[in-house]
Amino acid sequence: MVFEVQQTGAMRPRARSVRWMLLWAGVCAAMGLLSLMVSDARPGQVIIWMANPVGAVALLRLQRSQWPAMLAALLVAVWAAHVAYAWGAGPEFQAWISPMTMAWRAGLDVPVHLLEMMLSAVMLDRIRALEHAGERAAVQGMVLLRAALLPAALLAPLGGMVWVGAAIGDWQVLSLNWFIGHTIGTVAALPLALSVATKRPRVALAQVTEPLALAMLLGSVAVTLWASTSLPKPFVIMVAPVVWMAMRSTLVATFAANLLVAASMAALIRYGVLLPPPTSSWWGDALFYLSVLATLLPGLFLAVMSEGQRQALQVLADSESRARDLYFQTPAMLHSIDAQGRIVQVSKLWLDTLGYAEADVLGRHVADFMDPASARKAREVVIPAAVRDGRCDNIDYQLCRRDGTLCDVILSAIWEYDEAHQPVRSLAVLQDVTEKKRLEARSHFAEHDALTGLPNRVLLQDRLKMLCAHYSRHKGVFAIGFLDLDHFKEVNDNHGHDAGDLLLKEVARRLQGTLRAADTVCRLGGDEFVMIFSAVEGRTELQVLATKLMSAIAAPCVLGEGPDPPVVQVSGSLGLALFPEHGSEPQTLLTHADQAMYAAKRGGRNRYEFYRGAA
Repeated sequence: MVFEVQQTGAMRPRARSVRWMLLWAGVCAAMGLLSLMVSDARPGQVIIWMANPVGAVALLRLQRSQWPAMLAALLVAVWAAHVAYAWGAGPEFQAWISPMTMAWRAGLDVPVHLLEMMLSAVMLDRIRALEHAGERAAVQGMVLLRAALLPAALLAPLGGMVWVGAAIGDWQVLSLNWFIGHTIGTVAALPLALSVATKRPRVALAQVTEPLALAMLLGSVAVTLWASTSLPKPFVIMVAPVVWMAMRSTLVATFAANLLVAASMAALIRYGVLLPPPTSSWWGDALFYLSVLATLLPGLFLAVMSEGQRQALQVLADSESRARDLYFQTPAMLHSIDAQGRIVQVSKLWLDTLGYAEADVLGRHVADFMDPASARKAREVVIPAAVRDGRCDNIDYQLCRRDGTLCDVILSAIWEYDEAHQPVRSLAVLQDVTEKKRLEARSHFAEHDALTGLPNRVLLQDRLKMLCAHYSRHKGVFAIGFLDLDHFKEVNDNHGHDAGDLLLKEVARRLQGTLRAADTVCRLGGDEFVMIFSAVEGRTELQVLATKLMSAIAAPCVLGEGPDPPVVQVSGSLGLALFPEHGSEPQTLLTHADQAMYAAKRGGRNRYEFYRGAA
């Protein structure tokens, strides 16, 4: 709506606008009457006029289509203020000008006031941040420049002409008086009018009537009265209470104090307590009134700057609070550490995943929540390297949950530095991969031997099918080797099953080390191994590979690391079958290689044999 005032009931918008117009017209009339009462309203004197800023703010808060009605109300209000003052003034004033003459002169004067109100409202309307006018230093400077100095300066010549038309004095003196009085009045009243208009009146009144603010207001008036009657140069002292209030109280209360100080100085000038120094020039009194204006400005601008700083600090605090909340509530595992590795911030998901409370982790070293291997890796390798390089990526860690279980994570982090390029803190993103690794492990052990880590029968069958299909299409030769260790049972009987397991692991390692990169070795179970020799040229090349395998297996093997570990020497029997000579199907090749292996055993063990057919 046209003005942000909360109303109760079902009042229609038009009725609310009319009521609002009448309210501000009444305030404008009161400010005009106050201006005349505290200033010397006799012809040719400076009147500190404080009504026009109220009218400008009233217009500013309305739509342009409502301006004619508001201007009519303001015209009546300003004219009524002049007439009321003339009828209520004493015989001394009426000796200068009669009430009827004052009413006639006001009829000429009021239209110029309305022009100034409209000009101020139009200029203020260009400030898009109007809702915060009076609360931001930059905006306040624009307000004072556009709405105080420019309208008064532009309309001062016209106002002087109106007064000359009433046969009151010289045009240049009257124009200068108009400019001075309207500038001081606008500086005194406009900030408060804007602040009240952009707040609820009750909120503004509550801020002004707070005990501390009320005491400061009364103190400002008291200091103004005391300084003007006791000091030869009072203006410097008059500034102090408003400056003090600008630093300690609210913005609205400071603007109210500024208005009271301006009204007090006008009254003191009227009653001869503050007198302009004698001068012979027509513009000499203007220097005196510049001192009055200079008394009002420091507190005004300091209040705006202090409020702007408070707002900036509050915005910064709110922004930091929102950032902390966003960090904490982010649906990801996050933690931040300082240059010493201490945790300074964590997300809720990080805490929930590991089962800790925020107070349990803040300030502690991040390694305190890792298993020993990860902690050593973090302290000695990862953190120093990340601080140096500015980041780290895809680091595997194991974190310890509160219940003692381990959580596998992958961590990536970046570091923040200060102006001296010293590390300040990091932001780390962690991905919980515990379930993924569990599934990968399950998948791995479904296709690999748990003891040796070699592919098992399942993976062997898959690879054999692929090779048979590939070589059937593209031609070529590959071979299958079926190996069985000789007298393996005696190792288990003489040295125990643990020694037998160590022997199987060592044989697996030797087989992998002897075969070519494209070859594969699998464990079927017990002491049986199957090898796939990819892309062999023929029997000659295969014989060379088989001889190397027999030699590698037959080398002595130390079983264990104790003071006197057993040393065993075993051999193997190897059967070989070639594709497609001995079969073109996986199971056929395995069967023929197995038959060849038994032929090697019957032939004396520690040897290899090719498949020779049914015989």
